[in-house]
Amino acid sequence: MNKASKIIIGLLSVSTVTAGVINYKLGDKIKGLEEEINEKKEQNKLIEIKHKHLGNELVKVKDDKEIIENKTKDIERMNQYLIDLFNGFNGVTYEQMNLIPSNLHGSAFPRNQLHYELIGLGLPSSENLWFYETYISSLNFERKVPNWVCQRIRIQDFKEKIADRKHCNFNNNTIQVPNHFKQENKDYWGSGWSKGHMVPAGDNIKSQESMCQTFLLNSNIVPQDLNNNQNFWYRLESFCKNQLINRFKSVTIISGPIYHHPNLIEKLDDDQLKSRPKYSKQTQKKFVKYEVIGDRNVAVPNYLYKIILAEPKDDDDDNYNNKDKRPYLVGSFLIPNEPISSNAILTDYEVPLHEIEVKTGLQFFKKLNPQTDIQSLCDSDPLNCLMMTEKDLLPRLIGFCRSTKDINDLKNDYKHINWDNNLTNLLNSKSLEIIQIEDLKKQERLLKKQEQDQQQPQK
Repeated sequence: MNKASKIIIGLLSVSTVTAGVINYKLGDKIKGLEEEINEKKEQNKLIEIKHKHLGNELVKVKDDKEIIENKTKDIERMNQYLIDLFNGFNGVTYEQMNLIPSNLHGSAFPRNQLHYELIGLGLPSSENLWFYETYISSLNFERKVPNWVCQRIRIQDFKEKIADRKHCNFNNNTIQVPNHFKQENKDYWGSGWSKGHMVPAGDNIKSQESMCQTFLLNSNIVPQDLNNNQNFWYRLESFCKNQLINRFKSVTIISGPIYHHPNLIEKLDDDQLKSRPKYSKQTQKKFVKYEVIGDRNVAVPNYLYKIILAEPKDDDDDNYNNKDKRPYLVGSFLIPNEPISSNAILTDYEVPLHEIEVKTGLQFFKKLNPQTDIQSLCDSDPLNCLMMTEKDLLPRLIGFCRSTKDINDLKNDYKHINWDNNLTNLLNSKSLEIIQIEDLKKQERLLKKQEQDQQQPQK
């Protein structure tokens, strides 16, 4: 082998070794690249899964957004409906309501803790609700009187006398009532009916404003028989604020008129019987009849009702442990709107609560369970329904006298009562006061006539 061949063979050997080394390194690199590629593929798969998950989340978010938007639209529509409903119920618009000073005219919204507590018992209805400082009223635009009026009294309400009814007057400043639905004072002129408070003015002596709010015609006044108003009804009001509040923690009272009591029945005559529809067995017709007074046709109720809910005091009782709340005591009374005998007692007019609900179409204290939360006021203790006597009423009747004739009529009407020294002295004092006032009026009329005579030109 010559030298040249040896060189070529050596070069080939080197090349073979170098190629092997290069191939080995390329193999490692390729393997590394393949592993990297596989790793990237796995990452891409994870990214795709994540994208798919995010896509599903995005779809869910879009669906949730659509649901929320639809619910928002429903809420907006419901809000508008409630505003429209409010506008229709209360005689003023929602926007106007926000401009009304609540302390002057009451409010369409509950404003104090008393309102929320009364609502918590269950209001009888929601028609034309109006919230005053010490009571809630539901107004009847057709009859021009309240459907019901709800109040609550406690013993602390009578500890300080600030208000005086001489600073109040009957008025129809009920801004929530359209003018053509309003009572007017002149509707009562010459009608023979008095203006009867449902919430007594005397229950609001701690605030002049709240007392004057009881003189609002549409909100708190109904046509009432004068004798009934000054006698039995007053004794019932006094019974609540002078007796019950001393026996109970609080006394909630709902008062109102009743018309739906069939009081006129007519038998069908022969011609009517013959002309009856086929299969009719009717032999008579029943009617609800009631009087209306004045140009505004204010409805005169046939009956008045007063429902009393007494809350027991928080004292110890062996029958109730600390975890049990003692039941309320309820008394419901249906009173004819007519003169009532001086010998009448409260239980003469006690009726089941259900009877008043049927006659009014109202539900009273519907958030209370009648089986567990309520017991009878009169049955639990006879003293709970023992009103003041007719003799106890005389000081008020003496205060009502405005003339010598009133004094003489009072003495004649109550001559059967034993007038003690206190009553006699009170009557004599009132008589002297009236005589002095009448003398002053005579002097004023005489002076006025003399002035008129002097002003007339001499002929």
